[in-house]
Amino acid sequence: MAQALVEAVDLCKYFKTPKGLLHAVENVNFRIQEGKTLGVVGESGCGKSTLGRTVLRLHKATSGKVLYEGKDILSFSRSEMHNVHRNMQMIFQDPYSSLDPRMSIRALIGEPLSGLPRSERLSAAEEKEKVDAIMQMCGLPLHYANMYPHELDGGMRQRVGLARAMVLGPRFIVCDEPVSALDVSIQAQILNLLMDLQDEHKLSYMFITHDLAVVRHISDDIMVMYMGQVVEYAPSHMLFSSPMHPYTVALLNSIPTIDLSRRGRERITIHGEISSPVNPAPGCRFAPRCPYATEECRNEHKLVEVEKGHFAACTKGVK
Repeated sequence: MAQALVEAVDLCKYFKTPKGLLHAVENVNFRIQEGKTLGVVGESGCGKSTLGRTVLRLHKATSGKVLYEGKDILSFSRSEMHNVHRNMQMIFQDPYSSLDPRMSIRALIGEPLSGLPRSERLSAAEEKEKVDAIMQMCGLPLHYANMYPHELDGGMRQRVGLARAMVLGPRFIVCDEPVSALDVSIQAQILNLLMDLQDEHKLSYMFITHDLAVVRHISDDIMVMYMGQVVEYAPSHMLFSSPMHPYTVALLNSIPTIDLSRRGRERITIHGEISSPVNPAPGCRFAPRCPYATEECRNEHKLVEVEKGHFAACTKGVK
């Protein structure tokens, strides 16, 4: 198997709270090849964003490994990480709060260039040329360069966030719900731009979202999370054609459709209380809400390869 560009091995992130340890990310494993996209889906609070931030070391991991080109970056020094961060960037959900309102668009996009080593610093003319090229690549008209974030709409602000991430020439980008705050028509433009940039520059993405329709459009592989645990991991076409875990089945069942042949499909409703992620019990955290849960489910959580490349913690969602 070819070496992945980015890989997580038993990655965990816990937060201390007055009531105990909050298990936000629990033993997560994934591989992302160069030029590919891993979609990470699940409801709000399931640990998706925490996972993305932990991969980039914006949060300090509790345990596990994050491998970039086969090297564990969690053991890197600050200076070593400075070089890695040039290749690993992030696009945030809210393009307004993630951009400094006091800086012009040109200054925002060019700011990461100021962190380059002295030997690689650009002259003012070279930096302007670089920023202009990145703006055009991301669909930003050059007359926006002297404007400020509040003068742009949400779609253009997100393009600024993308241009800022692209200016250092990264190989891997964590996209944290980058289109959830945008209108549907604008979502499509940003998604198409992301895919065009991926094709042109062989970018790898971790695409975090709660929208299954979006993740299906952009992802090669999909990882479904529930309360910090991975419950299913599969190539996109497999996950949508043959979901295994009851939680995945319920998520897919919730997607609105205009297909009249599916009008009478059985509705799957998830009942029960969400258990606390603080000092959680062993086993599958979906068990308290799962109609198929057994004693084994409540005692152990383990992903099993049910077919080549398709991993699930449970196959009881299959009928």
